[in-house]
Amino acid sequence: MTILIIALVIVLLILSWKYILSLEPAGIFAIIWIVSVILVLMLQHYIVLRFEGILYIVIGVISFMLGTIFCDAFYHPINNTTTQYTFRKEWALPLLLILVAGAMVNPLYSIILHGFSLQALLDMREMLEMNKGISEDRYSGAEHSNMINQFFLIFCYAAPLFGGFCYRLVGKLTKVVCLLTLIPGMFIALTQSMKMGMVTGFILWFTGYFICSFCYGTPLKIKLRNILYSLGGLFGFFAILFTSMVFRTGEISERTIHDISEKFIAYALGQFHCFDIWYTSAIPSSLSWGTKTFMGISNVIGLEERTQGVYAEFHQIGQNGYYGMANIFTIFRSLIEDFGVVGAILVLFLSGIATKASMKNLICKNHFYLNQVFITAAYAYLMWSFATSFFTYTSYIAMFFVAYVLFRILQKETLHADTY
Repeated sequence: MTILIIALVIVLLILSWKYILSLEPAGIFAIIWIVSVILVLMLQHYIVLRFEGILYIVIGVISFMLGTIFCDAFYHPINNTTTQYTFRKEWALPLLLILVAGAMVNPLYSIILHGFSLQALLDMREMLEMNKGISEDRYSGAEHSNMINQFFLIFCYAAPLFGGFCYRLVGKLTKVVCLLTLIPGMFIALTQSMKMGMVTGFILWFTGYFICSFCYGTPLKIKLRNILYSLGGLFGFFAILFTSMVFRTGEISERTIHDISEKFIAYALGQFHCFDIWYTSAIPSSLSWGTKTFMGISNVIGLEERTQGVYAEFHQIGQNGYYGMANIFTIFRSLIEDFGVVGAILVLFLSGIATKASMKNLICKNHFYLNQVFITAAYAYLMWSFATSFFTYTSYIAMFFVAYVLFRILQKETLHADTY
């Protein structure tokens, strides 16, 4: 089975190489799973695997890639020669400042709602207790929130999206503010141990960065300086993630640091074990037809009930001296629950077609704002695919509506002179 998986990974790499170099959604999706599958196969001595689920994941990614290639070959939209879109540079700085300020309201207000004082941020011991207390409330179902806090949570996701979008089009001062849009997510991770909020912030920042490049013909170039910046950012990202996990325990000790180090493997690769075991033993007999993938909507209208962490079951993923717990099942579980084993593969193929078609229309300036939002959703969904569906959370879905409005504010639509 391992040899077959490796062979298919090589096939996937060959099929996706063009899209990886251009950093299109299909390429990002492919490289995430190529690297992850290689890592989990290297560590299979320590992680319990049955391999059938991993094989299915690779086939699913290949299906998405085939849909992309099919659309690339047969769909050629006409360029929009009547309309020109320009970036409103003067709007960028005030808009970003508003987004960052709104994003900071959420974590600060959340601290107050949980009964802590903002002065706790000035004392390490109190901040550790606060982090542990808020985390325990969240996982016990006693989390404190209201409509105001949920509203400003949308800013936490819109801010990094537009920070990344504006970064390549603004001056040095505004570039600094673009980077500061990542601060609210990191602050939440450090004070409330909500790691996925920070991960989402980084995903959306790069999503905005990629979309800007395709919209304004500024090609993404792989340079030594960019590689060094990326490595530095990656190191900082994992340092903050590690620190937030330490803070969640409420203490800093050598044993805590060792335990957290082991948990890193569970967070990075635990989804393979969880999905693998589920796929080989618990596939549902009835289909949900989209309510699992779009739980952020179905939960609101009463069709589904979302629990903390999406899935209640936890798995001990380790063996041969390694111990780790995980409960993330990738997007492939919700797709199978919605459309079945074969249906999910077909949906991925059609999604590849739709994503590439939207990307082509975006570059051709057709339905410009709508395609910007669609590609935003595609990048977010695919980069979040290691965990669960991005559309599981209502605040994420609400962010797309805000994004549409902000895209229209930040860009000016004018007719070419020869069309008058």
